[in-house]
Amino acid sequence: MKPLIIRSAKLSIVLILSLLFLSQFAQAEKTTEIYKWVDKEGRVHYAARPGDKSAQKMHLGSRIFHKQSAADKEQQNQENNQERVKLCKDSRATLEKYKKAPFLYRYDEEKKQKVRLTEAEAKEAFMQAEKDVSYWCNPPLSETEQ
Repeated sequence: MKPLIIRSAKLSIVLILSLLFLSQFAQAEKTTEIYKWVDKEGRVHYAARPGDKSAQKMHLGSRIFHKQSAADKEQQNQENNQERVKLCKDSRATLEKYKKAPFLYRYDEEKKQKVRLTEAEAKEAFMQAEKDVSYWCNPPLSETEQ
């Protein structure tokens, strides 16, 4: 009789510990934070930590993204537009600097000095600056156009 009581007590303890563990796991699942951002090349990233200043915290619930309210979307759109305007201005300024400069340079960490870019590197930097202007200064596609 005693072994049966001991077995049922052990089983009860295992069951209680399992339920505690699962409840903690479920709670951790609910509080998981996911961040979303778009890099300069237009690629979308998702991660547990923000990748840059434009990262947005996503709202999760049962692994499904909640729909944002209209006011939240409008505020987010305004913030995105302000950031886009700033990046457009910065991109244009960089392109203008490149156009006016006789040579382009990069900083060499090893030598601790500026190093003149080769013609190919300068051309690539110039093309990237033009792409940045094109990307940031053109209005983004709305959700219906994508």
